[in-house]
Amino acid sequence: SLADIGLADAKPAERKARSVSAAAIGCPNCGGPLSLRAPDKAERVTCPNCNSLLDVNQGNLSYLKALEPTKADTAFALPVGAEGTFPGDVKFRIIGAVVRSVLIEGVHYYWHEYLLYNASIGFRWLVHSDNHWNFVEPVNPAEVEAAMGSTLFTSVPTMVNYNGRRFKIFQDAPATVEYVKGEFYWRVEQGETVRAIDYVSAPVMLSEEITANEVNWSAGTYMTVAEVEKAFGVTGLAKPWAAGPNQPFTGRFYYTWGILPLLALFAAAILMVPFTGITSKVMEQQITLPPMASPAAPQVAFSQPFDLKPNRNVQISASAPVDNSFVELDVDLINDQSQEIEGVTIPIEYYHGSDSDGAWTEGGQSQDATVSSLPGGKYTLRIEGSWQNSTQPMPISVRVEQNVMRGVNFLCALIVLAIVPLIGLFRKFSFESARWKDS
Repeated sequence: SLADIGLADAKPAERKARSVSAAAIGCPNCGGPLSLRAPDKAERVTCPNCNSLLDVNQGNLSYLKALEPTKADTAFALPVGAEGTFPGDVKFRIIGAVVRSVLIEGVHYYWHEYLLYNASIGFRWLVHSDNHWNFVEPVNPAEVEAAMGSTLFTSVPTMVNYNGRRFKIFQDAPATVEYVKGEFYWRVEQGETVRAIDYVSAPVMLSEEITANEVNWSAGTYMTVAEVEKAFGVTGLAKPWAAGPNQPFTGRFYYTWGILPLLALFAAAILMVPFTGITSKVMEQQITLPPMASPAAPQVAFSQPFDLKPNRNVQISASAPVDNSFVELDVDLINDQSQEIEGVTIPIEYYHGSDSDGAWTEGGQSQDATVSSLPGGKYTLRIEGSWQNSTQPMPISVRVEQNVMRGVNFLCALIVLAIVPLIGLFRKFSFESARWKDS
């Protein structure tokens, strides 16, 4: 500042800003009228009347050649001369439009580029590809550096760093000018080709264009169709049909915020352990059921009394030495004071053998059943059993436990709460796959 150099009382010189207005001139080929919106900077202009490419030399026009026919779509979505308002209330006018293409595996891929101009700021670009839009600004090449280790197997970096972000290579192909319209600040030629290398870190695409004489870097920021329509005051622009190379994924909310209920569930499960305690065994007993008088006459046995605490679930486990047979136990929990009964069925079956596919097994020699919490007090088990080999006694082992961590409710809650973040992650994976499938 002036104060820093001891000139605090000095006043800067007042200079009048130079104003450059559009210049109206005639086409040297057809005589038709045309205008230059940046006459002090224009190097090339096309005549809208005869489709000629003209050279500009200090406002003087000279005919170069007629533009050659092209298979590319030259119906631009935005007209030359349209004015748009961009973030920061900055107005840019479209002064030129270009159709460019790349040839990959015998297929031409086309896109449109609009040259934007603001007398105070300079030139910018608006790129329209597959109905995706990018606002493109120049980048100082010194600010772009190859990422560490990205050039091990190729002369082109697979990743570059810029502005604190890492960009991954998306495309490296020759880009050709197919058609031009309007005026341009360089001597554009139909058919001119540059090596175009694009790097992506959504919502930004970093692009390098290489010619024999120079290297230019630019950064394109993704714009939605709605944002472009608002900027130019238009409606009805075509919507994109696939994921754009640097289109940001908008469903991150579902798997970022959707994971919070899952974290709360785990936190609640951990906090519940001190309050509910750990599993405790309240009774274990070996009981032998005598042979049945007939298959229709089950045998009954009673366990020793045991105490149950309130507000805790009860799990009854039973095991029996069944082998290619079964035993079915109907177990009643009898409250010795109130004589209230809570009944469960515990079927035990175990079969095994072999066939053409090899050995097989089914079932097991132990099974359990769980009931919700019961009133505290003294209880007895009434066990009524029937089994396949009814003429033989059936030894069984019975165990009663309380406060068993089964995890069924936790698992059900986990499945329900995981639906939203899983859908979000699936959408993210699908979106990224669609983004990179054409890279």
